Amino acid sequence: MKFAIVAALAVALSGCVQSVNITTPFNPAEHAYAVQAGRATVAGQAFMRRNDGIVVYAAGSPVLLLPYTSYTREIFAAAGNTYGNVQFENGDQRLRDYSKMTQANGEGRFTFSGIPDGQYYLITRVTWMAGDWQQGGDLTQVVTVSNGQSVDVILTR
Repeated sequence: MKFAIVAALAVALSGCVQSVNITTPFNPAEHAYAVQAGRATVAGQAFMRRNDGIVVYAAGSPVLLLPYTSYTREIFAAAGNTYGNVQFENGDQRLRDYSKMTQANGEGRFTFSGIPDGQYYLITRVTWMAGDWQQGGDLTQVVTVSNGQSVDVILTR
């Protein structure tokens, strides 16, 4: 499972267009809340609507839940909405220890259980082919879990 998270993070946080160094130091204490025992569930559905109106789901795509920290905020500020276009030269592999990953089902639905209170980045990718061109892209949303209450998310743009 940890290897799959590392692979998904590598895909989500690497590319060949722009090279970026992260200046915020990785602070394990700031990420620690994400590995505590929790009572909440973060669930939802990820999809995009093509120009012709057809809905494309994140079927089979990895879905990541990362702690919302100063370190991850810098990553997302640098990457914008296109993680595949940024290569982080000095990314800290310890982030994987504080991250969760699941896979969206055929309808783009996903569930994370046992989530502790805190803020998180929720990330996945929806793509399809139009001729020889890949279309779609990355979807990201910040979610907040509080008082052990479950969160239901529609992840789209």
